[in-house]
Amino acid sequence: MPRIQPVGRTPHISIHAYCETPNLAASMQRAASDRRLYRATCDIRAGGISAAIAEYRDSPTPDLLILESAAAREDLLSILAKLAPVCDSRTKVVVVGTSNDIALFRELVAGGIAEYLLAPVGALTIIGAVLRLFPEESGTRLGKIHAVIGAKGGVGSSVFAQNLAWTVSHCTHATLLADLDLQFGTAALNCNIDCPTGFAEQLPEVDRLDGALLERLLFKRGKGLSLLPCATAAHIASDPDMATIEKVLDLARCAFPHVVLDLPHAWSPLVRSSLLAADDIILVAEPDLANLRNARSLVDFLRQSRPNDPPPRLIVNRVGVPKRVEIPPQKFAAALEVPLTAKIADDPVVFSAAAANGQMISEFSRKSAVTPTLEALAGQLTGMTARKKRKGLWGFWGGRAS
Repeated sequence: MPRIQPVGRTPHISIHAYCETPNLAASMQRAASDRRLYRATCDIRAGGISAAIAEYRDSPTPDLLILESAAAREDLLSILAKLAPVCDSRTKVVVVGTSNDIALFRELVAGGIAEYLLAPVGALTIIGAVLRLFPEESGTRLGKIHAVIGAKGGVGSSVFAQNLAWTVSHCTHATLLADLDLQFGTAALNCNIDCPTGFAEQLPEVDRLDGALLERLLFKRGKGLSLLPCATAAHIASDPDMATIEKVLDLARCAFPHVVLDLPHAWSPLVRSSLLAADDIILVAEPDLANLRNARSLVDFLRQSRPNDPPPRLIVNRVGVPKRVEIPPQKFAAALEVPLTAKIADDPVVFSAAAANGQMISEFSRKSAVTPTLEALAGQLTGMTARKKRKGLWGFWGGRAS
C-alpha cells in the first residue's frame, strides 16, 4: 500500500540534524532535497545530542533541531536536560529514538520536546513532521520588516542595507532583501545579479498577486538570501499602486522571517508607507549639518507617526573622511535625541573593491571593521546573541539539569 504523501510546503526555516546512524543521515538527505522542503536550509551533521550541546554553547540554535539517540529512557532524559540551557526558546526539537514507549513520549512532550519519532525513520516521516511543526504561511509566524533609509542621498544606506540583509541571512535566518529604489536601485548590481527587468515592472494587479507569483520574481544570493531587485540597467520606472506594494510586503513577511527594505532617499507615498509598515527602522547618516537637518525631519515624522514604537537605530557612516569638518557621532545622536547604534569609519578601499567584485563586505574581507557592526545589529534585529546562554526547554528540563 503506497505511503500517504505529506501535503504543503515549509516556510523559510533552518534545520540542523545530528545523526548517529547512516540511516537517519540518508533519510535527512532525501528529505532536504524534497520539493516540500525547498525553502528550508538543512545542515546534516554527525555526533548525536552530545555534539549538538557542544556546538550550541557558543552559537545560536536553528528553527528546528532533529536529534538522534539510541540511549535508554533515563540516559536520554539526562542528556536532554543538558541541552536545555543552550537551546533557544523559539527552537523546536524533534528526537529520533529506539524506545517504543508511550510513557516516554508523554514525558518528552511535557518537557518541551515538539515531536518524538521512532527509528528507523524514512524521508516521508521527516517531511510530515516538519510540515506539522511549520505549516506554510502560518499566521503565527509573521516575519519582521527592517527598513533602511538614508538621511541624504549618497550616504551609503543601500550598501548598508544589502550587507545587513546578507549578514542576517547568515544568522540561520532566511532573509529577503527588497530594493524599493525602483528607479536607480543597486541591489542587483552589487550582488552580481543580472536582472534585465525589475520586479516592480512584473507585478500584476493586486488581486492576482499571491505567494507563488512573488516567489517567481525572487533571485537567490547564497543559500539564505533572496532578492527582489530592480533592473540592472538603470531606467525610469513608475511606482506601482500602493496597494500592490503593501500586498508584496504582506506576502514577504508571511514567507520570510526577516525582510530588509532598501528605501530611496525620496519622500514618496512608497517610502512613507514602507516606514509605517516596518517593525524596525535603521537611519543611515553622515556626520555633517545637511544630514543632521534631514535626519531631524525624519525622526520628527517617525515620532509623530509611530508614537508607540522605539526610535530609529542610528548608523553614522563614513566617519573620519580626511579634511572634512564633522559633527562627532555622539553629538550627532544627542542632537536627534536618539541613541547611537553604531559608527562606521570611512574605508573607501574595502567598500569600493567589494562593490567592484559584486561581493558583500564580509565576503571580501572578514577583517573589515564594519563586519562586527553588521553582526551586532543582525543579532539585535533577530534577537539572537551568539554567546548568550539560553533556557528554551522550560519546566521539566530545567528541573532535571544537574
